[in-house]
Amino acid sequence: MVASPYLLKSMGLPFSREILYNNPTPEEQMWRAVIVNAIEETMIMPSDRKSSLIKMNSHNWILTMCNDFISVCDWANVNSTEIYRSYKNACYRKIVVFKEKHVAWKHYDIIYKKMMQITNRKIRLRYKRKILLHRRSIINSKDTFLSFVLINPISSKSLPECSKSLLI
Repeated sequence: MVASPYLLKSMGLPFSREILYNNPTPEEQMWRAVIVNAIEETMIMPSDRKSSLIKMNSHNWILTMCNDFISVCDWANVNSTEIYRSYKNACYRKIVVFKEKHVAWKHYDIIYKKMMQITNRKIRLRYKRKILLHRRSIINSKDTFLSFVLINPISSKSLPECSKSLLI
């Protein structure tokens, strides 16, 4: 398994030890590559919709410590808490940074998926019009970095009030 020296250095010694520790089997190497790939995805900078969703989904996957994340860490024979701690520390040190568009596209995706669950065509069309306006505002907005550290997963519970109004 190959992890870039930049990633290992920027994530810190505890992370590097977990990833490079004690001659992993080929299967463990594969699962460690999944973890490394997820962390590398959180470091991408383009803020188009697809890149933003990849970045935010990887961010959420790590920070929620969901069963899938813990299982992958177990299969990789690494400490999931240490990987989580190293990632959160990288967010605090602003090694992993986010732009407003990254978060806005994730909010858009959550709202879009909720809209797709609506079965009434008239109500769904009304939502669709609102969400298209929201999409245009994201596309036309400036691509600025967040002025704060994002250390929480983005979910429907964390939507700002202005985005929640799209669901009414």
